[in-house]
Amino acid sequence: MRPQSPHCLSAALAAWTFLTPAAQAQVNPFRGGPGLSPEDNRLLFESTARLNAAEPAQVGRFAAWSNPQTNNSGTSTVLRVFHSGRVACHLLRHHIVIAGRPSGLDYRLTWCRTPSGEWKIKG
Repeated sequence: MRPQSPHCLSAALAAWTFLTPAAQAQVNPFRGGPGLSPEDNRLLFESTARLNAAEPAQVGRFAAWSNPQTNNSGTSTVLRVFHSGRVACHLLRHHIVIAGRPSGLDYRLTWCRTPSGEWKIKG
């Protein structure tokens, strides 16, 4: 779950969960992190939600987002689909492009479905 660039996020990345009402209270490591606005975060979260909701998960499936107000954009891509114990999981790469920066940022996070059906980051 390491960034693939010299830019680092806080330790909150390990606790990053979102997209459901219960998860909205969770910590968002991108807040104040790599330069994403609240709207950028919303768009990023929605791209992840689309992938988490797609059944069955398929390697290579992706969801893109773009914010014309900030010129930031990104993609979330399924890299691997597997089970951890009896839980369905998939590894997503979140590629984020911040306007004015020379290269994008890559984050790899493993998402697993809880028994209640919510998707959370595997810690």
